[in-house]
Amino acid sequence: MCKTSHMSEHNAVDAEGRTMSTAPTARHRRFLAQLARDHYLEGRSKVEIGKANGLSRFQVARLLQEAVDTGVVTITIEADAGEDTDLSERTAAALGLHSVVIVDIPDQAEASQQMGRAALALVGRKARAGMRIGLSWSRTLDSAAAFTPALPRCTIVQLAGALRLESHRPSSEIFTRLGQDPAVSMVRLPAPLLVTEAETAADLRALPEISGTLAAADDLDLAVVSVASWAEGLSSVWEKCTPVQRRSGIDDGAVAEVSGRLFDAAGEDVTTIDDRVIAVTLDQLRQATTTVGVARGAERARAVRAACAAGIVDVAVIDRDLADAVLAEAARDEPDRDDVALAEAAHIEAAPHEEES
Repeated sequence: MCKTSHMSEHNAVDAEGRTMSTAPTARHRRFLAQLARDHYLEGRSKVEIGKANGLSRFQVARLLQEAVDTGVVTITIEADAGEDTDLSERTAAALGLHSVVIVDIPDQAEASQQMGRAALALVGRKARAGMRIGLSWSRTLDSAAAFTPALPRCTIVQLAGALRLESHRPSSEIFTRLGQDPAVSMVRLPAPLLVTEAETAADLRALPEISGTLAAADDLDLAVVSVASWAEGLSSVWEKCTPVQRRSGIDDGAVAEVSGRLFDAAGEDVTTIDDRVIAVTLDQLRQATTTVGVARGAERARAVRAACAAGIVDVAVIDRDLADAVLAEAARDEPDRDDVALAEAAHIEAAPHEEES
């Protein structure tokens, strides 16, 4: 008899016989991941896999397709990789990073999900058993929660709480899904990212369940955060701040924000709203073995460059528009080669006269 307990768990039928779509459970995603490893990495045939799991080869084929459809398996086509590799390498060099992942976004309506999916896929590739991985809440990651990868046994630390925004319904689905995975030890942060009063933030940070989570961010193997510009429409935290706080941040030099922490163009900390933030600190991100910064849009180029200057990003996941903007800004900042050559020539010519005098 064939075992069917692992067949597609995200197709359910309601009381009236209508098909409903629900996301696959963490257990089912892990099963899909195992089938995919057996087939794509170990080279086992669908018939072999079916016999080992009590499934027909047709059921195995459907499950492998489901693994692709739900993001458990991602497929990379290398035909145009040369151009993308060149752009990634040039952008990484301009930012002084180990590597840059550039995401093509054909459908702007789903841009946030596509960015989040790319970031989560990177987590899936880098995760190793025993790792401590920090994830900061963001609309980008949460929008891609359905594509949460099946992870090896590891600890996930929530680096910042969700924000209740008028432009976005409150949700922490990404952490809920990870918490359902039996291989994941989940360390939640039961607090909002930003509160109104500094005294409230201090009281919350003193609670054991919150202070313990914040302390767990001291020794991260991998961290994933969103990089935002400190400007209207470009930061979730900006939306929650008062006009006075926004202006104060600008006056203090802030150009960028990561998990509520502000910093200037040179990467120096700006502490304007720090006393009201409950989240990972910039120093904790600097101490992480690898920190991934996620950002989208040419208007965030300055913020990404500032994050790199701050030493809080090792790998960037960005879209093509942002990559182009980073390269354009870097080119503008480089001194004109002809001007440099003329200056050097003038210095050499002046040197003998200086010695004579």
